[in-house]
Amino acid sequence: MRIIYGAALAQALCLGAMPALAQSGTETVTLTMEVNQPSLFDTARRDVFRTVIDDRSGTTTLNVECSAGTSALFGLSRTDEACAVSGSGVIKNPNNPSQSVPRVDFAGGFTISGSQDGFTDMRSLTVGYRRVGSAPQEATTFGGNLVMMPESPSASAMEIGRNALAYLQQNAAGSAPVEYDTRIDSISFNNFAIPHVGQANATGCTWNGDWVYSYAAESWNGAFDVTCGNTRFRLEGNMSLGEAPAGSDHDEEYVINLVVPGEGGSGGDPFAAPNPFATVDGITGTLAMSNSGRATQDGVYTNVAVTGQLVGTNVPLEAVRGWGQIVAILGRSFMGE
Repeated sequence: MRIIYGAALAQALCLGAMPALAQSGTETVTLTMEVNQPSLFDTARRDVFRTVIDDRSGTTTLNVECSAGTSALFGLSRTDEACAVSGSGVIKNPNNPSQSVPRVDFAGGFTISGSQDGFTDMRSLTVGYRRVGSAPQEATTFGGNLVMMPESPSASAMEIGRNALAYLQQNAAGSAPVEYDTRIDSISFNNFAIPHVGQANATGCTWNGDWVYSYAAESWNGAFDVTCGNTRFRLEGNMSLGEAPAGSDHDEEYVINLVVPGEGGSGGDPFAAPNPFATVDGITGTLAMSNSGRATQDGVYTNVAVTGQLVGTNVPLEAVRGWGQIVAILGRSFMGE
């Protein structure tokens, strides 16, 4: 993704709805990420994304190390981009959160296939659960696949991009024609399963949908069907990129609004609600980005420190944590180019 700065808040999209979730309260997940992207200036070097995800259930550390994706034959073909994943996680005692024990280990990785236009099999990312107390030792993998930044996006991804552009065109001030960048980047989620944290009776979540970066709107937009155990719901909205407010201690920020459509969810667009500051069901939050090192012509920095919180309202904790893991694993797409 090429990061473009100075945007107004991009609006979320309104797609289909699913039944409302039962009330389950508020969950908070803290995310910190250290980004080091030397491949921006030397494609022989590898980029590293180190993320810590913390909540009341446990703390997970993920390290993602990626080779630089390149083009060959004057841009007419793509080469594979490979990312190695490692990490570990502890779970917290629900009755005494200060007590934690090692539970999870991550290994493996994934390859974005150039010959298959970005197809990425996520089943090669493995998860091992250590035996802890009466909890058994287990081994599993992430599931499903992603289609990463394809040259030919899916019809649903193209529709999301068109809707984002149409919103800007309809709300343009004045009568003079305005030229917009029509490019998009897209990631399709196809039964992308994220294993659970390792607590007793915990369940992982499976994500289906499209996540599309609109260059004109300077925002990721999309919609997901999410299944966590027996709970199924829809999330719609965006993750908009903009400059930090004046006086902030960081440079840019992602503002996340992934909401449950319908009553309380405002159809995925909280700024279309009668009260734009109303609490909505879904996942919201801000990821603050502090930049350092060298910058490309497009304003992408070699080093970025990311801190923030994801707040889930009436959605399962594993879904909120899962979104944090998506940000961690796909850090190169969100924080790089």
